Amino acid sequence: MDSFLDSFHSGHLVVNSKRAITYSNKHLLTLLGWKKEELSSMPLSNIFTKASNIFIDSYVYPLLINEFYAEEVQLTVITYQGKKVPVVASISLDKEHTTYWSLLDCSNRDKLYQELIETKELLEKQSQELLEMATIDPLTGLLNRRELNNRSGRLFSQAQRNKSSVALMIIDIDYFKNINDTYGHAFGDDVLQHLGKTLLKSHREHDVVARYGGEEFVLVLPDIDDANALNIAEKIRCDIETTKINGVNGVFQGSCRLSI
Repeated sequence: MDSFLDSFHSGHLVVNSKRAITYSNKHLLTLLGWKKEELSSMPLSNIFTKASNIFIDSYVYPLLINEFYAEEVQLTVITYQGKKVPVVASISLDKEHTTYWSLLDCSNRDKLYQELIETKELLEKQSQELLEMATIDPLTGLLNRRELNNRSGRLFSQAQRNKSSVALMIIDIDYFKNINDTYGHAFGDDVLQHLGKTLLKSHREHDVVARYGGEEFVLVLPDIDDANALNIAEKIRCDIETTKINGVNGVFQGSCRLSI
């Protein structure tokens, strides 16, 4: 019997009716780090954590008494060095109340499970990054032209079905080339970013705010009347009229015109 059970790559225990270990195979001795004579006659509770012993008392043995078998029970054993090792146990009970334990070390399985979780999280993050690359303008953080076309098309179709109104605003920075020529392209990027933040600050939850291209921006505002759309446009104009960027005043001077 010893040589037969020692050939298994899983731990095996025989526990008597007083819950003392009477037999352990070689694999289990290697897992736990005990010598065979040390483990013999040791109380079963000595090799399990406190939480596992509570589970064994409250669930495993009552189940064995009723069903004579408990399958794939998750427990934690304690090695001779005090290390905790997760195991999956299958236990059977005979008429003399002797129990036969098969313990499978699932440390690698738990590690693999954790790696799968981490891989899934990484894939989700990469998927989100790819989505942002496909839909977001990297300079301003606004929607790009492609996503503008997608969302505005849906908004216009919805408005047509519901017979509701949609306002469309096109914002263009006049003389933007002069800004780049005078202060440099890095400063021009700051100007575009500032305008993007201003537009985001003014938009409602369901509005579409996008950079159409270059210095052109678009706002699509569903479910709004002419007067409220005009008020929002005027607020945006006022917000940028006296804008100071990096210590430079009047950046949008000559650009703050509202055309209806």
